[in-house]
Amino acid sequence: MLIFKNNIYEKKDIHRVKMYPSLDSYDHFAPMQLLQSSFDEEIDLLKFIKRQPKEYWDGEITKFFPTAYKIGGIKIIEKVLLILKEGLDSSPLWYHMNTYHFCVLYDILSRQFNTYNNDPRPERIKSYPDLKGHPIDFKWFIKHYFFNTVFLLEEDKYNSLSQEQKKQLGYTCPCQFAVVNGLTPVPEEIALKEAKDYPYTINV
Repeated sequence: MLIFKNNIYEKKDIHRVKMYPSLDSYDHFAPMQLLQSSFDEEIDLLKFIKRQPKEYWDGEITKFFPTAYKIGGIKIIEKVLLILKEGLDSSPLWYHMNTYHFCVLYDILSRQFNTYNNDPRPERIKSYPDLKGHPIDFKWFIKHYFFNTVFLLEEDKYNSLSQEQKKQLGYTCPCQFAVVNGLTPVPEEIALKEAKDYPYTINV
């Protein structure tokens, strides 16, 4: 199971006023459903791209993954995607992600949410019936579930920050230097890290 800033598996973590205005049945929907569907669609997308001549692959990846393309080509992004998909359903184990994972996730969710929000209401209801066709606030989702978006910084901006400044801004996620500077990961860097304990506060 993947560890986010807030628990995507807990239905009551959804803030209905911010994310789903006027939605009465928000307790019956968990964000992980969004990820499951998004991952499946992304796998199909990558399969489609790989059926094209190889000379088009880089252009397609740049278009569909405008942030994550810099960490590597289609093979790297596909590996990260499959790792995330497996981790999402790895109950009862919990896994920490790093900046490589969040960078790919950001591009996936940005595109998927944009497509959903621009679909006609009947199509939105068909995609996620429990949302009753309500749009999704992408900015709120990222703020609520991502620890930071350091991967969106330009190299010069990030590299000019001191360690203390990075810490104050919350830029403490593993592999952030590598991602911002467009370094291709080795297998160990895109592997999920198993958590030793339950990652969230238990209210009693």
